[in-house]
Amino acid sequence: MTVLLVAWCSVSIGSSSADAAPGPSCTTASVRITDYNTVVGAGHVNDLFWIKNVGHQACTLRGYVRVVFVGVYGIGTPYKNPHRLSIREVHLYGRDGNALGGIENAHPIPKVTIQPDGGVASFWLDGLDIQVGNPPGRCIIAYKMLAWLPGSSTSIVVQPLRANGFFWCGGFAALPILPGESGSEPPRPLSYYFGTPG
Repeated sequence: MTVLLVAWCSVSIGSSSADAAPGPSCTTASVRITDYNTVVGAGHVNDLFWIKNVGHQACTLRGYVRVVFVGVYGIGTPYKNPHRLSIREVHLYGRDGNALGGIENAHPIPKVTIQPDGGVASFWLDGLDIQVGNPPGRCIIAYKMLAWLPGSSTSIVVQPLRANGFFWCGGFAALPILPGESGSEPPRPLSYYFGTPG
């Protein structure tokens, strides 16, 4: 009599997931945040940020990154004496108008496990780059962003993409931290937002 045993296993090839066994919370020592790319159009700016696990064990995050910009107020203002700026931050759950990314299927905000040694989670910031309203929103230019992970009291310094600066008028919206590189649930290929390189 011959017995055939078949074993099935699931191998995760992604860099982060919402289903993996939870690990410890990510700390400022275990991750780096980078400004991956920007989509600009129709008066809106959408910045995609990657949170990369530089540690040697998986870690978890759930919720929103809190952000403060260091720069100056005004359009065309000389960039002298940069300081912490006070601008309004709101949280969006999913796409709202021109905001990209977020959760599109009414699922709860997941606990994201970021795999060790280079795993990635991501989030978007959305805002305006033109003054609107009456009175119009105050604009800022900044070359440094301070970001706090959910539950953290220590910030991570984030530099803008290719030293372009962060430019917002009247506040911005943060979308939740999500698994993978696209800052969206369900995940989308990066070409959906940025086109195909070439």
